[in-house]
Amino acid sequence: MKVAPRQIQSFLSAVPSPIRAVLMHGSDVGLISERARKIASHFSADLDDVFSVTRLDGETLSSDPAALGDAAEALAMTADCRLVMVRGRGGEMLESCQLALRRNLDNAFIIVEATETTTRHALVKLFETTDHAASLGCYPDEARDIGAVLGEVLAQDSITITEDARAAVIMRLGSDRGATRREIEKLALLAGPGGSLSFEDVSIVLGDSGTLAISDIAMAAADGKIDMLEHAIDKAWSEQQASVTVLRGSQTYFRQLLQAARAMRNGGSAQQAVKSLRPPVHFRLQDKLASQLRHWSPDALMDAVNRLQDAELAVKTGGANDTAICAQTLLGLCLRARALRS
Repeated sequence: MKVAPRQIQSFLSAVPSPIRAVLMHGSDVGLISERARKIASHFSADLDDVFSVTRLDGETLSSDPAALGDAAEALAMTADCRLVMVRGRGGEMLESCQLALRRNLDNAFIIVEATETTTRHALVKLFETTDHAASLGCYPDEARDIGAVLGEVLAQDSITITEDARAAVIMRLGSDRGATRREIEKLALLAGPGGSLSFEDVSIVLGDSGTLAISDIAMAAADGKIDMLEHAIDKAWSEQQASVTVLRGSQTYFRQLLQAARAMRNGGSAQQAVKSLRPPVHFRLQDKLASQLRHWSPDALMDAVNRLQDAELAVKTGGANDTAICAQTLLGLCLRARALRS
């Protein structure tokens, strides 16, 4: 059984009764681990109980393929079924899983975590095509997934968060579910029960690399969001970012938009145009760029790139306040974006 992304939450809440083995696979190791623990909690109240829970690794199964099936058929002394949890890369567990799925699993449940597999892997195909097994893909979170985790954690202590702070969290997190949850928990700890979180709080806790700071600046300008632009520029100056670096980074962002806008002339959608960009755009920026393409035309984007280039030249020639030139140029683009949206 292949569990589709839209079905994963319901599957995690109540594993269908015919299923006796589950494979978690993909590139997000934290998400694999989190989902494995969620499913395991349905079968054992204490995952450290050696009398009902067996833990194995890929190396063990590689040297002893029968070990998984043997563990599954072992009697559980303190629970209704034997829970077997396996963690490995993937390929080294294939033979063992094939053998185990042929055994009697009526009184067992197997959870396999494979951290180096793709949807085309033989191990994944095995679990997808076996009637009493299931396969769940675990890949980096989309914006809505991060927003859901953020809402879940903050709701526990009735913590509020501003819209620009929420957007900043979503932009910075997501490559690993475990890391995402830990960082959000840090934010909750900073706010305290009943507290609130601002853009500045998020920047302090999550940190801000130069690349992220410049991406925030360019994104806010292209979105027409003056408040977020001011926050992002102030942050860049406080970290002593050079005006030329900010202007060049913004040029890169607007050139990506221009390239995608031109690609749309061939009849493709905004999403397809963004995904066609080379080098590829970070997945966290893809939805944002596609949204901005609904308002920015190729001509308007070309004008924006030219303005940024002129500002960079003015900064390099000296004789004026470089930060003022940079900020005024970006504010002008931000106001243009607001006009285009209206």
